[in-house]
Amino acid sequence: MPDDRNIDLGEGHSYRFFRWSPQRDINPQYDGIPDIERVGALITHINKKDNSECESGIYFDTSEIRKVFTNPNSWWQVQSYEPLDISPSILCMRCGDHGFIKNGKWVSA
Repeated sequence: MPDDRNIDLGEGHSYRFFRWSPQRDINPQYDGIPDIERVGALITHINKKDNSECESGIYFDTSEIRKVFTNPNSWWQVQSYEPLDISPSILCMRCGDHGFIKNGKWVSA
């Protein structure tokens, strides 16, 4: 479930954190794994193909997320949450937008 607060990164990009909080009564496989307040981020930007709003999501590499999602190609290393600083770069699979989030700013690749 996403946070409603978009944080401006500049260059037409913003992000908001989202959390992971499954209904454990119907997902008992997640018993013992705590809710994750900042599991990842949704990055909003302009679609390079048609100028519409586009969004891509990433998961942060944490010990909890490694128990839930098994594809390490979907994990980003967090150097800092405030301001957000992550690696590697982010490539939107919908429109091809590509860049980094460094020290709370979007840096085009």
